[in-house]
Amino acid sequence: MASSLVVLCLAIAACTANHPTPQQRHDAALALLNQTTKDFHQPSAEATGAARDRLLNQAAAGYSELLKKYSDQPDLCSQALRNLGNIRAAQGRLNDAVGRYTDVARKYPQQDWEVLQSWKSAADLLADAKRTAEAKVFYGKIVERFDRTNAPPVVKTIVRGSKSRLLE
Repeated sequence: MASSLVVLCLAIAACTANHPTPQQRHDAALALLNQTTKDFHQPSAEATGAARDRLLNQAAAGYSELLKKYSDQPDLCSQALRNLGNIRAAQGRLNDAVGRYTDVARKYPQQDWEVLQSWKSAADLLADAKRTAEAKVFYGKIVERFDRTNAPPVVKTIVRGSKSRLLE
């Protein structure tokens, strides 16, 4: 009887080791997001030339890994996908960046902050590229979805700026 109990305990421990809990998966995904941001994405802003290219590529790889390995973590995947859009923008890949920003809302519609930031990034990027009509589509989406009297002040500021850009 005691040996059966030991075997059962070992089997449970083995299963737990092979199947991390939701909290363990969240913690691992968060660690990967933070490490990628700290070690590659942030330093790329100060780097130049080949070093910058290498850091941007490493950051993109880290965010892509998170998206593949931890697709069950929408709060972190939405951040990783938006950050991947930021990487593509930094690489001068405008259409790819806008595609990533668009995917945030499509794949993670409940992640309001990430959707708002993605749409704003897409709109501003397109406006800077003189693609005004496309930019206005994103500004319009921001106003339509986030123009609420009870919105936090930062959201109201973004909505006010979006309304202003729509009038230009």
